[in-house]
Amino acid sequence: MNGTSAHAGASGNTARSPRLGLCLAGAVLAGLPLAGASQGTGAWPSRPVTIVSPYNPGGTNDVPARILADGYQRMFGQSFIIKNVPGAAGIVGSSQVMAAPADGYTLLSTNNGAMVVQAVVKSPPPYDPVKNFTPVAKAVDAYAFVGVTGDLPVKSVGDLIALARQSPGQLNFSSAGIGSYGHFLGEYFKLLTGTDIVHIPGKGSAGAVLEMKAGRIQLMFDPLVLPQAADGRIKVLAVVARARLPSLPQIPTMKESGGPEIALTGWFGLFGPANLPQEVVARLEAATEKILADPETRKKLQELGLPVALQTGAAFRARVEEDYRLLFDVKTRARMSVE
Repeated sequence: MNGTSAHAGASGNTARSPRLGLCLAGAVLAGLPLAGASQGTGAWPSRPVTIVSPYNPGGTNDVPARILADGYQRMFGQSFIIKNVPGAAGIVGSSQVMAAPADGYTLLSTNNGAMVVQAVVKSPPPYDPVKNFTPVAKAVDAYAFVGVTGDLPVKSVGDLIALARQSPGQLNFSSAGIGSYGHFLGEYFKLLTGTDIVHIPGKGSAGAVLEMKAGRIQLMFDPLVLPQAADGRIKVLAVVARARLPSLPQIPTMKESGGPEIALTGWFGLFGPANLPQEVVARLEAATEKILADPETRKKLQELGLPVALQTGAAFRARVEEDYRLLFDVKTRARMSVE
């Protein structure tokens, strides 16, 4: 493949990128220097790099993926091509990277849903997020928002719980797919509130949000509901966090809105196959830090509920391991099944 970074399906065909991703990537490109000619032909990367995004184009995962891809391209002087490989809530694309050569030319831009939740909820697990991959850098934290369709007669999470209890099995919620992080949050919410809400899996977060805006889906737990709420067809009731976000002080926490306290925080980050060469990891870590230091990029990500929260090396690996233990404990105590 050649040319600038772009979305491509599993077949490798180039597709137009979402406007949101392009706008954010533009902020990065404006502040990054071109790669110098002194890299040398033998240095990585000496040819185009593929970054797999294991979801459909246009979802939340594409935002940090595109920012990183365009930034790397600008800094290293090579094409970094986004390849969307959706399927099984992120397992298909992730497994493709797991099986790729550990040479730095196939990377994975993903989230804790595909990497950790899938390893927790599937039996047997499709992979071990630490042993079968090289965690490179966590770019942003991802706060999910409780969003409902605009015509649902609720103004708070407390209202939503009351309505769900009055009409068991009549309300529905969607997510990026079966076993996704949004699905996990929804099942956990049902357990804590004693409600019966039907899960209708979406084709990625973007597809689920479109169904919600059309009135066919009533509820989601996802970062993407926030930027899609401007026209009033989606109402944001709360943020899934212990405290209000400094950038969005008008949005209450779930507990403040009359619901249970759920403080599970998602994230988006970069991985490679297991045993990725340390020199490649070091170059990616340094480049990621520079990309995410751009003030305009940080501001726009923050406004989307995706605050920059860079972790690299051992710290990121420890975060992945900690999340696995936490979610496995939640699943065990809740006797949850999201197969």
